[in-house]
Amino acid sequence: MTVLPIVERELRVALRKHQPVRRRLRFAAACAGGALLFILLSGLIGSGNASHDLHQLLCLVGLYIVGRAPQLAAGIFAQERREQTLGLLILSGLSAGEVFASKLFSAAALVFADFLAVVPLMAMPFLMGGISFELFVATICCLPNILLFALAASLLASVLAEDDGTAVLIATGIALVLCAAPPTVYVADGYFSGVGHPSAWWLRLSPAYGPYLVFTRRAGVSLVEFWRNFAITLAWSGVCLAAAAWLLKRLWRKRENQGPSVSWRLRWNDSVRGSNRWRRGLALQLLDRNPFTWLALRDRNPVAMAWSIIGGLLSGWVLCWIIWPDKWPTVVNFFITATVLNLTLRWIIHHTAALRLGAARRDGSYELLLTTPLQPGDIVSGQLEALREQFQSISRLVLGIEVLMTLIGLRLRHWDGRSLFVYFGIWAALLFWEWRQSWNPRGALLTIWASLNSGCPARAVWRAMGFNSWVWLWILFNFRSGLRGIQIFPAGSFVEIIAVSFGMIVLLIVIIQSKRASDSRELRLVSEFREIVREPVPDPNDPRFKNWNVRERFPWGWQVVQQQLHERVARREREYDQNLKG
Repeated sequence: MTVLPIVERELRVALRKHQPVRRRLRFAAACAGGALLFILLSGLIGSGNASHDLHQLLCLVGLYIVGRAPQLAAGIFAQERREQTLGLLILSGLSAGEVFASKLFSAAALVFADFLAVVPLMAMPFLMGGISFELFVATICCLPNILLFALAASLLASVLAEDDGTAVLIATGIALVLCAAPPTVYVADGYFSGVGHPSAWWLRLSPAYGPYLVFTRRAGVSLVEFWRNFAITLAWSGVCLAAAAWLLKRLWRKRENQGPSVSWRLRWNDSVRGSNRWRRGLALQLLDRNPFTWLALRDRNPVAMAWSIIGGLLSGWVLCWIIWPDKWPTVVNFFITATVLNLTLRWIIHHTAALRLGAARRDGSYELLLTTPLQPGDIVSGQLEALREQFQSISRLVLGIEVLMTLIGLRLRHWDGRSLFVYFGIWAALLFWEWRQSWNPRGALLTIWASLNSGCPARAVWRAMGFNSWVWLWILFNFRSGLRGIQIFPAGSFVEIIAVSFGMIVLLIVIIQSKRASDSRELRLVSEFREIVREPVPDPNDPRFKNWNVRERFPWGWQVVQQQLHERVARREREYDQNLKG
């Protein structure tokens, strides 16, 4: 078979990078030892639900394996696109279908390897007599199905992106949308419309519904529901794989035939990325002032993506308003909407800055740029100026929408002095956040620093901004308030006043210290720019990323370079000695 050489190649790469044999052995030993220890402790305690608890524990282990699938499979096609070797595979005589099938089989062998190490343990709760045979069958069918879905979403994301980290984020986004959107509609339909029993098909459409039934031991009761969801999840996997194969077939084809479809594509590409005439006009304005600003501004794709995402969020909000006109516009809903808009725009701005500098670091463009009269200070200031020009319009639009929501919220309910203090305190923080990222893009300096050090833009954004941000706690708090008392928050209670007052003090401290931090970070970035560029680009799977502090240099250093050179010389000497003996 023609696909076997590529499968062998991918597995060899996986053996070198991910070390699946050692990881699988450790994983199986840890799971077997943990299960045995769990059974012994349950016997000593005399727990009657040991089998049920072990079943849930093994389900969590299986979901952990599912969560690792994007990290293992999302970079398969992304690496080929980034290194521009996808066309070479096609020119070798393989068809696009054979390339896709070989990549799919190799990714499946890599992703399912850890799961196969845990499969024998799945039978222990059933043999202990704690779960039914139907639940056991549902468990061993559910986890491979959801793992196949995660693999399909990862392959689709890998075709869409050129960066491994970006592919992981896209795969996570696809999976979260398909898993969370249907249950969200189910809950919202029951809450806002007042319907006691919304349609159960919203839950069946979610790939997370099957694991929920298995984890809560309801698959034996709702066996028909489980198998319906099983078929729908399998269909989602087929849709993702078909979309990935369809996109892959068109990635390497460069049609030069003239025709209506080609001219339509050219017009669309000019409107999104910018026409040649527009680039020439931009060059006349910026090349004499700062060439790197022109280099960063000549591609309008990040701006088009920002307008598309923000427009989609606003369109969804208006659609919900049309469906539930009485219950949708609330004060807490406005808070949540403003937070999501600010956070989304912040992610796009930071990712754009990291992508420009990280991609240039990875492909070696700085080795050419720094041989010109262009200085590191020109590169950093040019990137910041480009961010301001690119996103100032959409940031002002979002700021205007949030001001409008502030005024509308005053008319939605009766206010007293204490509740108004809390209300304006929250809106002051949200509006200042949006105003600051609209007029001062220097907040992205930490992301630029991390991307330049790592060469991985998506990882730099994730580490610099952090998932454990206070913003996520604020979103969860708003959802909690919305579910328990959406009409009374903010009520002006003593706790709310203390929290808002403390938040305003923290905000003032942040304002005072942020300028000093930005100045010192920019100065350090400019002064160490050439040193960072001369260092080797870290491998995305480098274990030092786990303990790396993004505010410091990546722990590479010239000592590591010398050690690698010494190891390379020693390896060549061993090979030379072996050749002489042979």
